[in-house]
Amino acid sequence: MKRSGFVFVLLAALSLAAPAFGAPKEKKLDVDLSPSNWALGIFLGEPTGITVQLDIADTQALELKAAWNFVAAGKNEGGNVTLQGNYVLWFPGLLTISGHDIPPFAGIGVEARFGTDFLLGLHIPFGVRYRFKEVPIELALELGAGMSLIPSTSFMGSGGLAIRWML
Repeated sequence: MKRSGFVFVLLAALSLAAPAFGAPKEKKLDVDLSPSNWALGIFLGEPTGITVQLDIADTQALELKAAWNFVAAGKNEGGNVTLQGNYVLWFPGLLTISGHDIPPFAGIGVEARFGTDFLLGLHIPFGVRYRFKEVPIELALELGAGMSLIPSTSFMGSGGLAIRWML
């Protein structure tokens, strides 16, 4: 079961990365680091913490989540700090409800957990996102699948609601 899960995560990661290998080599991505491309907020779910997103192109972003849990499962056994870094692609125009664009997204990233347990693995987030036109707020409903690679292989799951303020 673990081997088939690893193969699934590996194939999903390669399929998301395939367009990058076919891109022209001479074209460079010009990332605009101005404040208007940043969004800061909270992520409620698993893991619960803060989220930062940088739009690097019209349909691409880099996202970072930092979460913490200093009480493990209600016991005084310590806790963990979790970091997730994701490259995300969204697909505008694919889902429109009453004239509002709610683009689905998918991505690939890494997850690291430090504390009483150490973990390093792959993370594949997917979901939908909505940016309000009247106020600079973004909502994203996300589910994530992944696989722990270190110290051992196992499935990982995550999900929640991101609420971000666009600068």
